[in-house]
Amino acid sequence: MRESTGVRWLLGGGVVVLVAGCGWAGWSVRDGGLGPGDMAGVLGVPLGVLGILVGAGVGLSALRLQRASDARAVALDRLARAVGDVEVAERTHMLGTGGHLIDLAVDVTPRWGGAEPPGPQRLSDVARWYCAEPGRLVVTGEPGAGKTVFAVHLVVRLLDARGTEDAVPVRLAIRDLPPARTRRRWWGGRRTVGGFEHWLKDSLVKSYEVPGVVAADLVSRRLVVPVLDGLDEMDPEDGEPERACQALAELNAYQGAGGSAPLVLTCREQRYAELSGLHTWLREATLLRVGGVDAEQAQRYVALRSDGRASPMDAVVDAMRDGTASGAVAEALSSPFYLGLAFAVYGESADVAPPVSGASADEIREQLLARYVPAATRSANEAVRRARGSLTGDLTVWGWQREYAPRRVHRWLGRMAQAAERGGATHGRVVGPYVTRAASVLTIAVVAAVALHVVPDLVRGVVPEEWWVHRDGLGQSLWFAGIFAMGIAFVQPITLCEDTPVGSSERVRQSRCRWPERLRHTLMSATATGGRGVLVLGTLAVGAMAPFSAAYAAVPVAAWYVVGILLAPCLCLAYLGATSFVARRDRRGLVACVVVPLVTGTVVWAATVYDSVLALACLGGIVLVTVVLWHARVLPGFALAGAFLGVVIGVAYEDLAPDGGFKAGATVGALLFYVLACVFLGPGSEPRSATIGHLWRRAQQASNLPVFFIMFLAGRGAEVMLGFAGVVFGIVAFGAAELGGSMARGVSTLGGAALGRVPPRPGAFLAWAYYAGLLRVVGGEYEFRHRELREWLARNPR
Repeated sequence: MRESTGVRWLLGGGVVVLVAGCGWAGWSVRDGGLGPGDMAGVLGVPLGVLGILVGAGVGLSALRLQRASDARAVALDRLARAVGDVEVAERTHMLGTGGHLIDLAVDVTPRWGGAEPPGPQRLSDVARWYCAEPGRLVVTGEPGAGKTVFAVHLVVRLLDARGTEDAVPVRLAIRDLPPARTRRRWWGGRRTVGGFEHWLKDSLVKSYEVPGVVAADLVSRRLVVPVLDGLDEMDPEDGEPERACQALAELNAYQGAGGSAPLVLTCREQRYAELSGLHTWLREATLLRVGGVDAEQAQRYVALRSDGRASPMDAVVDAMRDGTASGAVAEALSSPFYLGLAFAVYGESADVAPPVSGASADEIREQLLARYVPAATRSANEAVRRARGSLTGDLTVWGWQREYAPRRVHRWLGRMAQAAERGGATHGRVVGPYVTRAASVLTIAVVAAVALHVVPDLVRGVVPEEWWVHRDGLGQSLWFAGIFAMGIAFVQPITLCEDTPVGSSERVRQSRCRWPERLRHTLMSATATGGRGVLVLGTLAVGAMAPFSAAYAAVPVAAWYVVGILLAPCLCLAYLGATSFVARRDRRGLVACVVVPLVTGTVVWAATVYDSVLALACLGGIVLVTVVLWHARVLPGFALAGAFLGVVIGVAYEDLAPDGGFKAGATVGALLFYVLACVFLGPGSEPRSATIGHLWRRAQQASNLPVFFIMFLAGRGAEVMLGFAGVVFGIVAFGAAELGGSMARGVSTLGGAALGRVPPRPGAFLAWAYYAGLLRVVGGEYEFRHRELREWLARNPR
């Protein structure tokens, strides 16, 4: 885009030179300064310049196209390598060393008019003809039939067969697809937010660190083959498949230049049949139905995993072939998932006897799930011990792991499973919301208190004494500083509970680096993160210093009133735009957001008019009742902000007129933002708040001048309201609260570890569980290896 703009400037400049030369030559001829014979020589210079500029523009355009093509090829290659690193490791964890895929029988139903071979085939046959010409493919089967394993295997095969300019397969969990919504604009028009393409682009940015512009280009050119796992997980098993129907509608609309764009979709057979009964399916797609594991396939798999040697699994295979116990063993191990669990439980240890008789299929599966975590833990601990005793063990993934006790592994994974059943295994849900909230409040309070005790005195020693003014006393400055700190302390637990994963999967995708390199990366990340904040807060401080230059003495009070009305909503949007902010979840929340400010404001106003002691008593009672109702989940969190706003208006009701200056304007602006948030940020408004944050970040990337200008005016207005010393107190409290917020996760982790809810190092434990085969990585996030394992751990958390 920048080069295209440069070409336009070159051509425009050439035209301007030519027009100016022609005008000057005509003027000179008219005045007699040049003869007609000199016209060619005069115009030759601008024409030559124009020719040079045109040639340069054409050359730059060709260079731009070539560089864009080269950059796209490089981006595809990097993405292919990143996907390959993840998916090859995933195949190893699911299939064991050697990647031995159980070549199950599949029933192929080709798309109408397609050239795919119909009828019974093997998974290897499907992988061969699909890699030759990728299209639309739906993989169905019973739970544990190996749909995800085949999807991983297919991604690896596609990566191995792709050319330098071919599309890259990317495996994602389709249950994370947010629904597309049509929103009415304020002037009456409509627009669509969310959608499959936006989600696909955001997934590339989040999971594989592809730049946003490059990801959008790859998606728009259909250079990504989505491999979407788990359509059946989008809706509850006993509910209507509303999200799945909407997802299929979006996938059907995902078209390319040649028609329907290639993609792969996995779904349980029963759910896909239910969707088909609702006349909703993936159009122009080949349908696969994966069959079960028979005794011959199980014997071949066991022989490959044990290198043809004797194994305790031989008795299990014989029981499958002979139909022992009315076929209970064959029924229990008819899926690749449970056959793999049986090999992990029985094939690695001769101490556990396989259940060849006397148990039903459900009992056998329950026994496998109960013994799988101890068996995987024992195997992983042995790998750690072997790596430590090897000369090159520290270069492997096990060389920097530690050993874990099976009971603790079970307990930690059980809490993760319970959190996943409640909506997602985030940090706050696993540790516990009360522990997270207490850790956040205490950490931010301690850090802010220490900073306010030390830093303002240091600042006072380096500025002129006449600057150090508290407009309405030290108490008001401390009051506002505490508000800033507690506001962040209130938002931080919400972020930890709703958006922060337990641990990042980057540990399993990157090689282990030494501590100097880790320290360098940490310092660079902290510098990049805090640099912008320091600049913004510094601009705020400069704005607070501005009145001492006597440049603003002539500005009327009404002008600062308008500035306060405009700045308060801008600052609120800038802060809340970085989170998935929702003011209310339902109609009851809207009623609470309206009633709470009215009640608190009216009561505080009445008490302030008649008795200040009564005002404090009423304020304390209102705060207590509000907090109790909020903990009981009766009030939404935004109603607490409304309660505080009602208190402010009730106390300062006489100062809300334009004569009140910036302070009154800021209060009115905050009230305006509160009303607009209650109206527009209701249920399902996460995409709208995300759009606000995206626009704010784009404005920052385009130019920091608007941000700095807003913060400069905010500093000037804050000095009018609090004085320079009060502004310093607010800046110190805000910076300390941000620092304490970043420390709150570590403190809550320590609290959860002390209570036995999480390991002391969650990231290291999740990486260990991944390598142990208990977890997998889909779309850059950890998941349990199978739904049955997650559900069993949720039922038996210990």
